[in-house]
Amino acid sequence: MPPKKIITKIRPWHVLLGAFSSGVILVAMVWILAPSLLDWGIRHLAAEAETEKFDMEVTRLDPWETGIENILIETKEADLSLGNLLLQYEPGGLATGEVNSFTLRNLNLKLDGKAVLDRMLAEQSQEADAESTLWLEQLGEYLSNPKLKTFRMFNAKTVWEWPDFSLPFEFKIKGDYNEGLASTIFDGEFAQFPFLSELHFWQEEGSTYGEVEIKFPDLNKSELLKYPFSRFTGLDFANEFKVESGDLVMQGIGRIDGNRFVDLFVEFNGSNIAGELLEFPFEIEKIISFVTPKNSSHVETRTYANISVEDFLDAKGLALGAEINEEKVTLRPSFQELRSADNFGNVKVSGLSLPVVDLNLSDLEDFSLKGSHDIFFDKLEIEEQGLSIYGGKLSVFADTDLDLFRVQVLPLNAILSDIGIRLFGLSFNGLGNLSNPLAGEMNQVLSCDRALVGEDSLVEDLSLTFRPHGTKKVVIDGLTAKLKGVFTDFNPANCSVSLLDETEGGYRVDFNDSDIRLGNNKIVLEGLTGSIAVKSFDPLLTVPENNLSFTKFTNDQFTLEDGNFSLAVNEEGEFLISDFSVRIFGGSLEVDLAKWKMYTDLIKVEAKLTEVSGQQMIDFFEGLDVQIDGNFSGMVSFSNYDGAWDFGTGFLQLNPSVNANIKFNQGELIYGGVDPTDPQSKNLKLTSWALEDLEVDGMGINFKVLENDRQIIMSINGSRETKDQRVDLDYNPRFLGGLQDLLKWKENLPFP
Repeated sequence: MPPKKIITKIRPWHVLLGAFSSGVILVAMVWILAPSLLDWGIRHLAAEAETEKFDMEVTRLDPWETGIENILIETKEADLSLGNLLLQYEPGGLATGEVNSFTLRNLNLKLDGKAVLDRMLAEQSQEADAESTLWLEQLGEYLSNPKLKTFRMFNAKTVWEWPDFSLPFEFKIKGDYNEGLASTIFDGEFAQFPFLSELHFWQEEGSTYGEVEIKFPDLNKSELLKYPFSRFTGLDFANEFKVESGDLVMQGIGRIDGNRFVDLFVEFNGSNIAGELLEFPFEIEKIISFVTPKNSSHVETRTYANISVEDFLDAKGLALGAEINEEKVTLRPSFQELRSADNFGNVKVSGLSLPVVDLNLSDLEDFSLKGSHDIFFDKLEIEEQGLSIYGGKLSVFADTDLDLFRVQVLPLNAILSDIGIRLFGLSFNGLGNLSNPLAGEMNQVLSCDRALVGEDSLVEDLSLTFRPHGTKKVVIDGLTAKLKGVFTDFNPANCSVSLLDETEGGYRVDFNDSDIRLGNNKIVLEGLTGSIAVKSFDPLLTVPENNLSFTKFTNDQFTLEDGNFSLAVNEEGEFLISDFSVRIFGGSLEVDLAKWKMYTDLIKVEAKLTEVSGQQMIDFFEGLDVQIDGNFSGMVSFSNYDGAWDFGTGFLQLNPSVNANIKFNQGELIYGGVDPTDPQSKNLKLTSWALEDLEVDGMGINFKVLENDRQIIMSINGSRETKDQRVDLDYNPRFLGGLQDLLKWKENLPFP
């Protein structure tokens, strides 16, 4: 039949007070009850304990000392053997119970653990609570007139035997008891678990005080206590927790008032404690705990520690305040510094204050995190991203019924040191799943009032909607902001940012049919697809080739369609666009290579145009009444100087066609303002008439740059013929001015 499992309801104050009181009681009873041990051992065990075997040898008996050897007692519950017992006393004092010295050697005791425990529980149930601590009231009397001066016990061994395990106990005792001061040293091993203890009682100004110190120099031996602990409590820690090294010291001091301790203060100190928790190796460099009982049901504790859990976290300056009142426990945790492991993003938090937790020890199963909780921190760092956040408050709203929680971060400031960006008014609002917080199903919103690169405002009024997918990928659903003062709408974003492998380094940005709108839809990029692999942000560097495409690009002047290109940023800080092709004006535009440096004044692009519609080019200039049938091809260059785009050297040539035709019905642009009497007036009017319906044989447009003066020179060859008139035209108009002048053509008339 398996042994009866004893599971006792433990109250919190019993645990804390017991840590001090048990040490005191264990040692003190040896001294207090020493005069009665001889009587109990010989008479009680022999007469009342149903002795099955009893034997002893009195080796000395005189007015000064009594010696007994080879004591043997066997009962149903215990087997006792004692090699030597020696009492030393004065003849006159023995009559009053005074003993100078009480020495025991070679004590061996075997106990039937279950039988003894059952008897102890039965006897305890019959005793009043006050009687269990009656010895405290007697302590003052013993200190005033100690009946025993010294007590020694050498080579003492006891074994508690159970059906399937045993608890060995080896110890020695040294006690010295004087008027007003009693000291006992109690050292030994319990289940090979070593301990060293000292107990002192003294009287001072009419009060009695007690002080105890218990040292556990080798916590590795606690492994041997797991099995019996689990048998008695029903709690099995064998596979979840173990200690491999370390030491622990308990110190306590208190004043005795009647049959209880008052003004009690207990301190625990641990050093270099290492072990394993849930298969995670942990180390506690230092831990100190202060316990202050207010009364038998109200205890306050303060604990400070440095703790590290391998591959999980490293906590420095842990401060845990606890208040235990009846069955209610209030916890107030905080950390000087908390750092996660690399595989958790290498996050570091300084000055962290966690929410206050209220527990009901009588109903722990109903404990819930449901509700609102505030977390404060001085600084949060995500080292891999170079992100530092300062002075924050994080609010968590948990709904355990729905397995959901919401996180809100009020506006704060941050720095992205790797890319030199400062963030002001940064806030966060997100929804997560308690069972899988990084599942990527819940939208998160990040907002920022302003972001600075150096002293330049880069972003204002940022709102970013995203979803985390694990620890290495973020899906961006939408983004709105002012970029350099221009309103930007990235929606639908259909974009993701992924952390690349360590061998590659950096990030990859993937676009999947993304739309970008700038300046209240003045510029629209639709259907952006492809990826950009960024190796670093400071300096900005990408892989050599990043292939992208888009379906449509529009502004208030022209439209580009079906764009494809490769984008890169090299180690010299140059932006490179290669293999660029796009549909424009019904034809195509191609750029083999374009490059420029960030923040430079000059950007130059050479483009090849193929089969672009002459009519669509004309329609680009609003208000110009011209119709042209025919497509153009050629090379055109563009440059950006001081932020203003303009054309450079290039040409366009009308592609051969039997149906090429021009209809220009604004003759006043040709002959307007010319004196009718001028000999050129007639020729200009004939030119104008021919251009009203000209069959084009050839047409070219040349773009020239001479000492920063730009010209557009055209050559038009063709003819117009009616039954009344025919004109063969060779017309070479010239326009002076650049691109901006051309866009404002009405202000630059007439054509020369």
